[in-house]
Amino acid sequence: MSTIIETDLKEVLTQINTKLDNLAENVNQMKVDIATLKEGQTTINKRLDTIETSLTKRIDGIDTPLNTLIAVAFTALLGIIAKLIFVK
Repeated sequence: MSTIIETDLKEVLTQINTKLDNLAENVNQMKVDIATLKEGQTTINKRLDTIETSLTKRIDGIDTPLNTLIAVAFTALLGIIAKLIFVK
C-alpha cells in the first residue's frame, strides 16, 4: 500500500487549482458571449421598432388598425429571422 505524502497532496492541489482557474476563465468567456448576444438582440429590437414605426408612417390609404397589423406582422417576421440568425 502506498503512502500519501505531502508532495502528492501539493501536486493534487495544484491540479485542482489549475482546473478551477480554467473553469473560471470559461465562465467569464461565457458571460462575455452572453453579454454580446444581449447587446446584439437589443440592437435588433431597436431596429425592429424603427422599422415598425417607419412602416406605420409610410403605408398610406390603409386604415390605422390594418396599418398597425401589417407593421406588427412584419416586425414579428423580422424577429423570427433574427432569432434564426443569432440563436444557434
